[in-house]
Amino acid sequence: MSTLKSQAVKSIKWTTLQTITVGLTGPVALILKSWYLLPEGFAHLSIILIVIGLFKLLENFGISQAIIQKDHITIRESSSIFWFNIFLSSFLALIILLAAPFIAGFYNMPALEHYLKVASVIVLINGPSLLFRAFLEKAILFKQLSIINIIQNTINLAALLLLLYLGFGVLGVVYAYIISTVSATLMVIAASLKRTSIGVNLYFKPSALYPFIRFGAFVSGKQLLTFITHRVDELVIGYLMSPEILGIYHFGKHMLEKIRGIMTKSFSKVLFPVFSKLKNHKKRLSNAYQQVSKFIAHGAFPLFIGIAVTAHLFVPVVFGEKWVDSVIVFQIFSLSMIFLLLTANISSSLLYSINKPGLVFYIDVFTNSIYFISLFLFASRGLIAILVVYSAYIIYKTLTLQYFTNKHLMQKLSVYLQGLVLPALLSLVMALAVVLFQYLTAAYLPDVALLVGSILLGGAVFAGLSHIFAKDIIMEIRKLAKGETVHIKTKSNPGNEL
Repeated sequence: MSTLKSQAVKSIKWTTLQTITVGLTGPVALILKSWYLLPEGFAHLSIILIVIGLFKLLENFGISQAIIQKDHITIRESSSIFWFNIFLSSFLALIILLAAPFIAGFYNMPALEHYLKVASVIVLINGPSLLFRAFLEKAILFKQLSIINIIQNTINLAALLLLLYLGFGVLGVVYAYIISTVSATLMVIAASLKRTSIGVNLYFKPSALYPFIRFGAFVSGKQLLTFITHRVDELVIGYLMSPEILGIYHFGKHMLEKIRGIMTKSFSKVLFPVFSKLKNHKKRLSNAYQQVSKFIAHGAFPLFIGIAVTAHLFVPVVFGEKWVDSVIVFQIFSLSMIFLLLTANISSSLLYSINKPGLVFYIDVFTNSIYFISLFLFASRGLIAILVVYSAYIIYKTLTLQYFTNKHLMQKLSVYLQGLVLPALLSLVMALAVVLFQYLTAAYLPDVALLVGSILLGGAVFAGLSHIFAKDIIMEIRKLAKGETVHIKTKSNPGNEL
């Protein structure tokens, strides 16, 4: 178990390094796009990302999670999965090519047809890497994956900067994505062949796929529902409203998702294989889940509440006045992102690890059905209504997932929620201090100084309060970052260890 702990901590450190890199390249890339593209360009990117993201989910079909969850994979099984991925990715790329003119016509965006046809290459070249990436994750070789992802993001940023500067516009964004995906696919295959026991030959038998597809069907169904649910608002806005509104909405939402990704990517990929190895040790599994949730809460609450109270300053300062209409998107979504961050990839990873993919799927069916009905009823009332409906969906889905997760861990939901009270209260005090500072100094300071002052004051207030009221948690987070054993004492589980 100590070996697993060591692997997990090292993996988190490497994925954290990857996260820092993505944290620098992701927002920089978005800033570059905001400078070179108009809101209409972001509207095109919104539809492209939805289509490509949807088909990338379909080509995986949840088989990667099935590989990680299964104890042993034979060469015949891995070979069958590999050729299945090749066939499926080719078939899905062809569908995009054929559907491109219809999608462009539906949204009345003529240029979208060409963009989608070019982007279909991404689905085609991503397919061969899925099996190899899953084997690296199964072996908890996140050092290799992190290095690959760092290189991929660096290549994407360099290509994006060059192509946007040369005037390629939206097509430049697509070309940069293709270039970085090709490089990542080649590196993943090479690393997996070198570091894992994976074997691939010309063997293919449909029956060898059955246990993986049976498991993956629920995972894929859940992922598909989640993806559609998180993107259907953009599809509705694109149909009911102008491309400019869709571009503004996508810009704000996409930036917040980038920020959330910075926080989750350092641990989300590691959690599922680690939870899977702890699935037969319920107490250790419960302890690990509670620890991760508390650590995330101490980052999520101050960050996104801070975004909500400074959005009116950093949007025009960083991105320009043409994006000022997206301030309301930042403010409303930033609060719902707290709930999404506390649940996304954590509770679902735990339920998958104990072989409960069906439960996760059915929770998605239930909560998403309510969301679809609400969106249908209120979407015509405008952008604010869609923002509120989406945020409400995130909150009640989070509570539902947490209820069933704690039920399977044999812990009360109230115990889980108690761990969130302190960071929430400290963050609210921080927000009040920032708002008061802005109110008193807005008439005397330019926006840049007001933004910098708000960030410094907010950070200082939260850090000071955490040092007084949450000193133990902060010390444990520092120990985890250094690779040391951490302990969190609670009333229900004294002396928890990770």
